[in-house]
Amino acid sequence: MLIIALPHTPTHAAAGYAHVHSDGHSVQRSATGAAATLSAHAGEVVAVVPHSRLAWLRVQLPPASHGTRLPSVLQGLLEDRLLDDPQQLHIVLAPDAETTARVGGHTLVAVCDKSWLREALSPLQAAGLTVQRIVPELSPTDKPVLQVMGEPEHSQSLLCHANGVTLLPPNTAQWRAFAELSQDDLQIQAEPAMVARVQSTLQRQPMLQSAAQRWVKSSQSAWDLAQGEWAQGRAQRAQRWVLDAWQTLLHAPAWKPVRWGVVALVALQVLGLNALAWQESRALNAQQASLQNILKNTFPTVTLVIDAPLQMQREVDALQQKSGTASSTDFEPLLAALVGVLPAGQTPQQIRYANHALRVQGVALDGNAAGVARLKAQGLSLRQDGNDTWVLQAEGAK
Repeated sequence: MLIIALPHTPTHAAAGYAHVHSDGHSVQRSATGAAATLSAHAGEVVAVVPHSRLAWLRVQLPPASHGTRLPSVLQGLLEDRLLDDPQQLHIVLAPDAETTARVGGHTLVAVCDKSWLREALSPLQAAGLTVQRIVPELSPTDKPVLQVMGEPEHSQSLLCHANGVTLLPPNTAQWRAFAELSQDDLQIQAEPAMVARVQSTLQRQPMLQSAAQRWVKSSQSAWDLAQGEWAQGRAQRAQRWVLDAWQTLLHAPAWKPVRWGVVALVALQVLGLNALAWQESRALNAQQASLQNILKNTFPTVTLVIDAPLQMQREVDALQQKSGTASSTDFEPLLAALVGVLPAGQTPQQIRYANHALRVQGVALDGNAAGVARLKAQGLSLRQDGNDTWVLQAEGAK
């Protein structure tokens, strides 16, 4: 996210725009530079309107003033309260004003000069930067917040409250007129150069907040002044919403427990899968070692074990041949097994037996899945070798 602080006057833009690179919740780096030096690939671009360029007004909307009627109703309500023609001003209603306009009630309005906003944004647009959001530097808050900025020689104190943002007089003795300053839930935020003075004047410890940190906090505002001629399309707003949600999930302090929970869950899953794989590997190795021990103990002449089940079958077949007993891979057992799966009425045209394999020709067995399963249960495999030639042999033999 690239957050750009708009200058109070266009002439100040010649010295460069103060800007902040942020993840949406903290300052990554801040600097001041001309519009042409700002990166157009820094993510979402947010412009911050200085507090000195915004006025806050409270209006009462009549019921059923929503929709296309709302701009004309708003201009009629503000016509006598504004020094300039409403057509020359950029007027933005509170984020929840649409609901208020339906039923009627009080709401806030932010007002700034259109020509100033055009001049402040034109160098950025000329540099190829698309400003997706325009937010106020300070905005109304439910709980009062005292903002003290600047340096002791030139400082400003502003009070953010439910009815707007008020510039306090330089004489702190006059602050007694503002009831919000005496509330227990008052938050005080001051720039580094003003912390000591605020502490000695108010006898309260303020929260340190630099200008860059204030702009990052401004980027989280629900107020979006990018309306009217500065409005973004629905696709851009949807994309911005997804990006904001992603940045919030990655960096917002409130989501920190969720992030740690996801990391812990992923780590637990990885450890669990590794542990399960290790157990399965141990069980497989133990089974292979058991087969090898059985083979070596049963047939001491076997010194090199490559395929224990196949070598054991061969050794058993060799013993059966030596003893004169027919093995499962001799001609008669193989032929008897084949007869059990031959379809009725089929007779092989040719039968050959070699190397413990029975080869028959002139039969059709490709649709006899049940017979193949029975042969497999006996430790035999039946495979097709050609159009009408089938080979029956011990399973695993080549």
